[in-house]
Amino acid sequence: MTEPAGPTKPAEAPDAPPASGAGPKRRFRHVRAFFAPVGRILHKIPHPPWRSKRGIFLLFVLFGGFGAAATMGGVAAVGFSETPGFCGMCHTMDPELKAYAMSPHKDVTCAECHVEPGAAGFIKAKVNGTKQLFDIITGQFPTPIEPPDHAKLPAVKDTCLKCHSLEGLTANGGPVKLVLRPRYLPDKANTQETVAVMLRPGGLGDSSGVLGVHWHVAQKVTYTTSDIRSAKIDLVEITEKDGTIKQYISGKQVAVSTDVKTDVDRLKSNETTRRMDCIDCHNRIGHGIPSPDQTVDEAMSAGKINAALPFVKRESVALLNGNYPTLQAADTAIEGLKKTYETKYPLVAKAQSGQVTAAIDELKSEYRLIATPAMKVQAKTYPDNLGHQTSLGCFRCHDGGHYLVVKGKVSAQTIPSECSTCHTFPQVSGSASKYPLVSKPASSSLASAIANIPIGAKPADHKDKLYVFSHKNSTTSVEPTGTSCAACHTRSYCENCHDSGAIKVKHDSMLYNHANAAVAAGGTQACNYCHQPISCAQCHKGPVLDNSAAPGKTSTAPKGSATVPQVAIKLRSTQ
Repeated sequence: MTEPAGPTKPAEAPDAPPASGAGPKRRFRHVRAFFAPVGRILHKIPHPPWRSKRGIFLLFVLFGGFGAAATMGGVAAVGFSETPGFCGMCHTMDPELKAYAMSPHKDVTCAECHVEPGAAGFIKAKVNGTKQLFDIITGQFPTPIEPPDHAKLPAVKDTCLKCHSLEGLTANGGPVKLVLRPRYLPDKANTQETVAVMLRPGGLGDSSGVLGVHWHVAQKVTYTTSDIRSAKIDLVEITEKDGTIKQYISGKQVAVSTDVKTDVDRLKSNETTRRMDCIDCHNRIGHGIPSPDQTVDEAMSAGKINAALPFVKRESVALLNGNYPTLQAADTAIEGLKKTYETKYPLVAKAQSGQVTAAIDELKSEYRLIATPAMKVQAKTYPDNLGHQTSLGCFRCHDGGHYLVVKGKVSAQTIPSECSTCHTFPQVSGSASKYPLVSKPASSSLASAIANIPIGAKPADHKDKLYVFSHKNSTTSVEPTGTSCAACHTRSYCENCHDSGAIKVKHDSMLYNHANAAVAAGGTQACNYCHQPISCAQCHKGPVLDNSAAPGKTSTAPKGSATVPQVAIKLRSTQ
């Protein structure tokens, strides 16, 4: 008899597929767990049911508020990203930020000059900024930072001309501007002088009509260059009002003077041609760094460096010109000024120790403004094309070496390069203490300071290109009283040249024997008074005139010859 079978265990049913939506719930359980505390807090806050009308309205207000806050925060963040405060957060921008703070555009935001208007410009700027951020994180940034390619900057109509009126700069020849700058010579007494120069508007001071400094942007002028910074210009083309085009080609680019069409075509096809605008001259207007020479002049004029200290101008400029690996090394070198006075002028070091210390402290501060060793930046790192004091600037074209092309041939006519093309001949006087280091409109009551600035129409005999040499036939003295010269000039105007050393150069033998003529005059210092290094570079490959030489260096002169003062170099570097 068999035993009855026990109750059988029901077979386990296979796992049922998860209910629809169970997967996503498991998938987001960590998210729900993260926000659970927030949910519990919100549930404790009295509120109408979320599905009611009042609940829906409350949700709308909450989301709208959060959205508005996020939008305002985003706009504020974008606005901040276009300010110097944001751009200067990276240590690589330290030189630019310091120069910006000293510039006349220190109240203009970075984006107003560096970002094109519109969404495309905004996106382009942010993409470029992201790339720069990546370079900084990876340490791939250059030292020093390369200045931007001006061809990639916004058009001047969207930057410069939004604030500055082209009509105001060119109407009636443009404004008259008197520039007065005190300077101190690198001699023992730190001789104090004033350099006065009048920037010419169109038509002032020449019966034939001077074009004025802003003529370049009032007319269509294009140039061709192989240099991304436009430091070397090989071809200039000027479109006249009647549509005719004048071409001026650099003499260094001419192969055959009687047929330059091949050279012109070569330059146009191999190099970059662009139209001249504001930033071709004002290339450092937002980030200009003053030269050591000008920096020391300003400090001495303000009384921060005592001019009674012997040779303090010479020593200060030499120290600021130094190339130091770190700020600590710069401080050590500058502190050496105290040792210099203790060694060479012990009485001065003892009696004026406080003034020596003050000069050292001021030089340390000034060095930090004009140099950044960590980024390998000095005042000369970024050439300034405005003028021709510290770089070629104007002489990229106005060098006397760009010749007019006439019917495919090179003519003898060049782009004007005389001093009077853009400004009056610089006048030097000893009244620097009377005026601060400023640029003032000509309407200021400075009659005594501008008495010698020649702004009238030139007499007929003055238009002779050799009048600078032949005027000795019209007068025999530097005292113009009693002569027709007195109508425009005083004695100091004549002495401005005759006391410079330039008068000692015998120009009659300059063509074949000019080296000996310069040496006989005491060295090339005398040549510097009228000529720039570019003048010699038209023939000489190596440097002949060096306007950037450290102050205090004198040219080698034969024994017994007179020492030529350094008026020439200083005038060129501070006018």
